[in-house]
Amino acid sequence: MNARDKRTNNTYAPQSARQEAGTAYHGESGVALILALVFVALLAALVFAFLYEMEVDASFAQNQGADFQALLAARSAVVNGMMILAEQYADMIESGMPPVDSELDGSQWAAGATFQTLNEASMRTAISDEYGKINLNALLILNNGVKEKNEPLVEALRQFFALREMTSFDPVDAILDWLDYGDMDAQEPEGAENDYYTSLENPYPCKNGPMDSIEELLLIKGITPELYFGDAEQEQLPLSEYLTVHGDWDGKINVNTAREEVIAAVIAGHTGTMDMTIAQQIYDEARMAPFDDVSKLRPYVPAPPAQEARRTRRTRAPLDDPQLDSRAEQRRQQNDALAAMFRVNSNCFRIYGDGMMNDTMVRLEAYVLRHPYDEREFEEALTRLGAAFEQEFYDISRQMFRILDWKVVQ
Repeated sequence: MNARDKRTNNTYAPQSARQEAGTAYHGESGVALILALVFVALLAALVFAFLYEMEVDASFAQNQGADFQALLAARSAVVNGMMILAEQYADMIESGMPPVDSELDGSQWAAGATFQTLNEASMRTAISDEYGKINLNALLILNNGVKEKNEPLVEALRQFFALREMTSFDPVDAILDWLDYGDMDAQEPEGAENDYYTSLENPYPCKNGPMDSIEELLLIKGITPELYFGDAEQEQLPLSEYLTVHGDWDGKINVNTAREEVIAAVIAGHTGTMDMTIAQQIYDEARMAPFDDVSKLRPYVPAPPAQEARRTRRTRAPLDDPQLDSRAEQRRQQNDALAAMFRVNSNCFRIYGDGMMNDTMVRLEAYVLRHPYDEREFEEALTRLGAAFEQEFYDISRQMFRILDWKVVQ
């Protein structure tokens, strides 16, 4: 064999050998390709998951930003409500007119303020008067540690619930037991004390003290959600539109802002006469020309029983003029009775502050106490509670507004 034959044999391997080598090469290439595809698929999944997470985080951050902007706008709306009430108070003092709060006030505080822009959000203010409602915390009056029922107001509340016509059960006794200042007090005939509430499926203690919010009614025996929230078909509003825990300390009602049912119930509680027609007349009159003196209600409200007249005069000095005729005495008694039922101005208001940002809405509900027209009414009420409470009042720093309670309701 010559040299060329040797080169030929060395250069060209048999065909079967070449086929085996090619098969091995293609096998390795296929595995690499599959691994590459798997790697690309995994990488794509990771990228997709990362992008999705980033999108979720961005959306969450955007929603958080919207919530913050809406909350900021709602708080600003509450402050705007205070400014409206402050301007109304200043205008009234400057005018020298008798202090009157009504829905016809020139400042239009009852109308609140429509939507206004704040940064990229919007805000809206709504204001209502808490003194136009029956104050549940005034059902019991504490005289130097001695608890007394405010009988006319208790009867007014009974009359109010009778107007609701949604239950045969009278919840007033249960409300009184919820408010009284000790579990050892005698239980009201239809009331409930701690043993009732702790025996419920979801037990809780009886409050035995003043109510902090009107929603506490839902915890009291006999106050069902249907009774509390009313019936829209019968044009019955929730109880929060008729009752309050931030009203006049003596239980008086602002006749210029009260609803017909409240006016009728208060008159019935003091006089024993329930007349929706009279209440409607007073309601309509107050919205045409607000009352600036409760004595102007005399043509509408019947004279109270003699016993009630004596009760309302317990702090008045005796008559000095023996020649005062019976008609003048009757007018005086009736004025005293009216002064025990009604007032024409207010100190506490509920402000709704709505804040909106894109599809996000936040509502704040704030109860604000405005600087009183006459601080003596607070002094007298606190004096009844005792020296410690009276001193606490004098220690309070004087300010235009004090927020009694607030919460996010929506």
